[in-house]
Amino acid sequence: MPASMFMSPEHVARMNELLAASAEVRAACADLDGDCEIAYELSDGPSGTVHWVLRFDRGLGARFSLEPSPRADITYFGDWADVIRTSRAAHAGEPVEENLTESGDASVLERVAHAYATARRAATVPVEFPDVGPAEAR
Repeated sequence: MPASMFMSPEHVARMNELLAASAEVRAACADLDGDCEIAYELSDGPSGTVHWVLRFDRGLGARFSLEPSPRADITYFGDWADVIRTSRAAHAGEPVEENLTESGDASVLERVAHAYATARRAATVPVEFPDVGPAEAR
């Protein structure tokens, strides 16, 4: 299967297929103390503000969305190109330092850690990263 562009509609659809097919992900989400959402709101994307949302639902499992979330437990804010560069580096195993601000309940990260790790293993697919150039060029 050819690589999709990172967090494109095609990439998100493929990850959601894998998440929906994973009994392990559904079981990890069922063990949560409540449904949770982690959102990213990134400025200056290709078409303006970009939204990435990961929802953990005790009944349905985990699912990605590219739509804004009015109910995220925690939202990270940053520059789209910076996050693409950071994601590319993390994907390559390089040390990264994120330049994000956050709003919401940071304890949700601890609460979903097992479900997040399980979802990540289940839904990792080959991706290409958009060419955003070096940080100095922005």
